[in-house]
Amino acid sequence: MTSSPLSTDEPSSSGFSSSRALVTGSVALGAVLTGAVLRRIRRQRRPAPEDLPPALQAEVRTSELMEGRVRYYARPGGGVPIVLLHSINAAGSSFEMKPIFDHLAAATHRPLYALDWLGFGRSDRPPVAYRPELYQRQLRRFLSEHLREPADLVALSLAAEYAAAVASDAPFLVRKLVLISPTGLDADLSRSALVRHLVGLSDRVGVFELAFDRLTRPASLRRFYAEQVFLDGRLVPDELVHYAHVTAGARGAHHAPRRFVAGQLFMGEAAWEAYVRLAVPTKIFTPRDAASTVQRFDRLPDLVHRNVDVQARTMPAGLLPHWEAPGLLLPALSDFLT
Repeated sequence: MTSSPLSTDEPSSSGFSSSRALVTGSVALGAVLTGAVLRRIRRQRRPAPEDLPPALQAEVRTSELMEGRVRYYARPGGGVPIVLLHSINAAGSSFEMKPIFDHLAAATHRPLYALDWLGFGRSDRPPVAYRPELYQRQLRRFLSEHLREPADLVALSLAAEYAAAVASDAPFLVRKLVLISPTGLDADLSRSALVRHLVGLSDRVGVFELAFDRLTRPASLRRFYAEQVFLDGRLVPDELVHYAHVTAGARGAHHAPRRFVAGQLFMGEAAWEAYVRLAVPTKIFTPRDAASTVQRFDRLPDLVHRNVDVQARTMPAGLLPHWEAPGLLLPALSDFLT
């Protein structure tokens, strides 16, 4: 029996290509599904934010936002309250403010508070649309609902933008303002739409979460602090690196940092306008030489010239002078607050 010339025992090239495409697609789909399952398992193994070790030796209290539950540290006392606001980055928490909190706790009997922003520290970390307006609302509600009189605010880095916005819009809530290494003073405040798109895409396919885990390993965090935050990398404290790694390991830790990396948590020109409109005594501390750090303060001289309520002082340290040069920053901060 002979085969017809129209038939063959060998598979056609088109059939082989279709089979190969089907196999390749199945493998790719399996990899995606497997990756999703592994990410889900890994998330379930992470500790809940409220189960993290406390950043400060103080009572931990809870406040409610419609997006989630936020937590703050409280040391009762008498007189004008002082509120500490940590920065917003990949591994932010109230631990960043520990040298200031410990110093003030020993030096004064005034009430002390330190807020963990939503998405950071021991506060909830839901997958919500994090925006500057959310954090301004969190701060304003805390000041108006939990304190009985205007407070002194000490804000670090990006938190300075939110503190300035609240103090500008509601000066009756703020007595004095201390801004340490504030953002929003760069000559160029524009943010890339392409970066926002790429970060959003990486999050949808699960890549951002994996990258976040790598960037928040102790070695990566130490390298970042040493090369872009501290002027002297040898002074990076082990405890700062350790707690940053711990807090970045909580369930949902990557949600808010994704918005930060995409540039969506910066106020842009609105931050500059808030600084110019400040009508409360304000002290700004910046590095004497910021060239080796991730921030710039090009517009600070213009701000001081335009707003008589704003004073500025440089420190021989990087963006965390309370860690790198506490002997200089802490006395200067206490003098201004008193």
